[in-house]
Amino acid sequence: MSKLGLCLMVTVLLAMALPVAVQADSSWADRISLNGFFQTRYEVRDFGNSEFVLRRLYVTAVVKANERTTGVITWARIGPDVQGQSNVDWANIFVDYAVNDQWTARLGQAGTWLGLECWEGSSVRLALERAAFLAGVYGNSPRGLYYAGPWDEGIWLRRNPSGSEPMVILGVSNGQFRDADSTHNKNVSVDLKWQQDWGLFGVSWLDGKLTNPPTTTDRSALLGYVRWNPPDNPLGFQAEYMQGKLLGSDIDGWYQVSYSGLTEGGTAFVKYEEYDPNTGSTGNEYDALHVGYAQHLDDNNKVTVQYTNGENKGGCAKTADQIGFQWQMAFK
Repeated sequence: MSKLGLCLMVTVLLAMALPVAVQADSSWADRISLNGFFQTRYEVRDFGNSEFVLRRLYVTAVVKANERTTGVITWARIGPDVQGQSNVDWANIFVDYAVNDQWTARLGQAGTWLGLECWEGSSVRLALERAAFLAGVYGNSPRGLYYAGPWDEGIWLRRNPSGSEPMVILGVSNGQFRDADSTHNKNVSVDLKWQQDWGLFGVSWLDGKLTNPPTTTDRSALLGYVRWNPPDNPLGFQAEYMQGKLLGSDIDGWYQVSYSGLTEGGTAFVKYEEYDPNTGSTGNEYDALHVGYAQHLDDNNKVTVQYTNGENKGGCAKTADQIGFQWQMAFK
C-alpha cells in the first residue's frame, strides 16, 4: 500500500473512532463498532521454503447510520496467500439497506455468498485454508474459482426466510474480484440457504465471465453443500461439491470435514479434498488429507496445528506435504 493509502486508512479509522473517544456518552458510541482478527503462523513445507507467515489481518468498522442503513468498511492485509501473493487493501466497502422487514439490499464491494467455506470468514474455519477448488493450491497452480479472494463489486438482494423457507440471495457483480471491469459482461448468482435445527444445507449458482487479459473466458459454478452439527453433540460433518468452468477449462472439486470436540474449547478435525482444474485431461489433479486440532484458549485467542499430506499432479513439485502452526487473535 502507498503512503497515501496508509494515511487515508488511518484517517478514516481515527475519524470513526474520535466521536466514541471524545463523546462516549453520545449516540455515536452506539452507532460505530470495530472488530477484526489476525492469523500468524509457521509453515514447514517439503515443496518450498519454510517460513513465518502473517497470513491474514482484518480490521472492520461497522457504522449503524440509522435503523435501515448499515455501512461496513474492512481494511485487510492478506498473504502470502496460496498464490504466493501479498497485498494491503480494502476488502469490504458496502452498505446494507433494509428495504423492509424481509428484504435487504447490499451495494458495493463485498464477499460472496457462495457455499460455506467461501462465504464464511476465515476466523471460524477449522482448516487453515479454504478448499483448493475455491482458493487454489499454494504455488500458483492450479487456481481455484475464487483464487483472487472472495470479494467482488456489485449489488445483492437478500430475502430473509420465513418459516421453513430458505434465505435467498440474488446477485449481479463485475466478476473481476476487486479489479475494474473492462467489459460489459456481468456475473449473476443465486444462493439458497436452509437453516435447520441440526445444521445447514444449500445450493449456489454462479454464471459469468472472467477477463484475464488478453482473453475473456467463462466463469461458472453449481455448488451444493451440507453441514450437520446438532446442538449439544460433539460430532460434526461438513461437505461441499462443485462443478463449473474457469480459465477455459471444465473444473470440479469437493471436500468433506469430520470433527469432534475432544476438550473444552478444543476440536479435532480431518479434512479430505480433491480438485480437478481441467476435467478434459488427466494428470493435473490435486488431492490432500488434512489432520488438525484447534484449541480456543479464551474468547480472543485460538491456536491450530495441522498436518497436510497432499499430491499436486499439475504442480512443479508433485508432493504438497506441510505442517502448520497458527495463532489467531480476534477482537470486537
